[in-house]
Amino acid sequence: MKKISLICALWFLLASPKAHNIYYISTTGNDQNAGTSPAAAWRTITHALASASPVEAGDIVYVQAGLYAGEHILVEKSGTANHPLVIQGYRQVPGDDPGFAFDYGDTPDASRMPLLDGGDRSQGIGIDLNGAQYVQWHNFQITRYAYGIMDHSHLADRHVLLDHIYLTVFGDTSDDYSGKAVELISSDNTIRRCLVVNASAQGIYVEGDRNLIEDCKVYCDDTTSDRAAMDYYIVVYFGNHNTVRNCYTERIGDLPHYGHGIGVKGDAQYNSFENCTAVNFRDEAFYVRHRGAQHNTFRHCHARGVTEDATGFIVRDGASYNTFDACTVSDCKRGIMFEDSSEDGGAQYCGRYNVFRNCILTNNETGIDFNDYEEDTDVDGNSFYNCVFHGGTTLINVERNNYNNQMVNCVVSGYQQLKTESNGYTLYFDFSYSDFFNNGFSSPSGTGNHAADPQFIDAANHDFHLRPGSPCIDTGTANGAPVTDFDGNPRPAGSAPDIGAYEYRP
Repeated sequence: MKKISLICALWFLLASPKAHNIYYISTTGNDQNAGTSPAAAWRTITHALASASPVEAGDIVYVQAGLYAGEHILVEKSGTANHPLVIQGYRQVPGDDPGFAFDYGDTPDASRMPLLDGGDRSQGIGIDLNGAQYVQWHNFQITRYAYGIMDHSHLADRHVLLDHIYLTVFGDTSDDYSGKAVELISSDNTIRRCLVVNASAQGIYVEGDRNLIEDCKVYCDDTTSDRAAMDYYIVVYFGNHNTVRNCYTERIGDLPHYGHGIGVKGDAQYNSFENCTAVNFRDEAFYVRHRGAQHNTFRHCHARGVTEDATGFIVRDGASYNTFDACTVSDCKRGIMFEDSSEDGGAQYCGRYNVFRNCILTNNETGIDFNDYEEDTDVDGNSFYNCVFHGGTTLINVERNNYNNQMVNCVVSGYQQLKTESNGYTLYFDFSYSDFFNNGFSSPSGTGNHAADPQFIDAANHDFHLRPGSPCIDTGTANGAPVTDFDGNPRPAGSAPDIGAYEYRP
């Protein structure tokens, strides 16, 4: 019995999780200290994560609030799946919640959380993750580097977590493309509850698979120079199965750079964008760009214009088979735009087989723009199901060849004209089972089209639910209709799908 008990005890010790060590860093510390207590804290994060440090997988490194100037951290330590390495900022007591309440307009404050200050926004890297695995960063501020946080390992299974990080002021403002707050060229990472303000080139950039960007905000109001304004705010580039959720981007003012809000470029497929908002982007609030941008989904994403010439959703350079579900565009010059540039080989096709369903566009000068920028190619095979186009000048602007595009189960109201045609191009567009009301043009011909008051609940306040007795109830077609409406309720609720973004329910 004693032998069995001894074997069981030994097995338990071997199988038990490793008891982690705790290390401490403060601005009053010294790298010659042991680092094992607040009184014997280290001085630099660089020392704690260097290869010679005693820190190992499963340990926690607590970093006290204060100014950590001039550090360029190269991470040479990793955790494991069961024992992540945690680097966590705190305010007064190790492990406390420093209260990350930073938002646009706040300046870095070293008394609230650890502040990494590079001192020169044109030089260096704040944190070089260096291919580290299972490392978690919580509660930090980073400012005045060329790069804030970067990882160019091109590897999967990094499992890095960036949580509650405030990153501001990056990039050489005399350079054409300098300044990146977060750039992760690796897979399986999480960027959560981070705030980026004024990175001249890129806010948050991921290139890899299965990354999650969640509850992040990215702003730019930088007028330091003509090259200071941010280019890409949140971008997934050459990556699959990434998720961007509950994120907000805003270009503040009429900046020299038109800006790109949230979207995908390159060979980026099966990525998901959920409940995101992009405000005041002249180039594109949301975008799918290049032939490899396919099978991406945008759901409950919202584009809003502020200054003149804003654009909502853009499909360009051959992007295809993407879905935009229950999205909104308001107060833009162009609601949805198709264009083709020379970026992805040029002279190919503009965009095809993309689907917009349950989308609501209000007070946009042009609803759908087949724009002539830059290559003269076709836009074809795109569909608009159960959408609402309310209030504008032109429903469809035609500046390129187009065919096999269709609008089904949609409501169009308050537009002055159906189309504008230029460059010798003509609109070829199929309209069916759609309601055209209070427009400056007659209803286009097509099966099931009619011209009657859709009887919205309150169109002036953007409530496009249907009233009882609406002529749009049960008069749509099931052919191509989405299985849910804008609210996520099943469609149809009656004998046939309703026309418009909402399925009527008593």
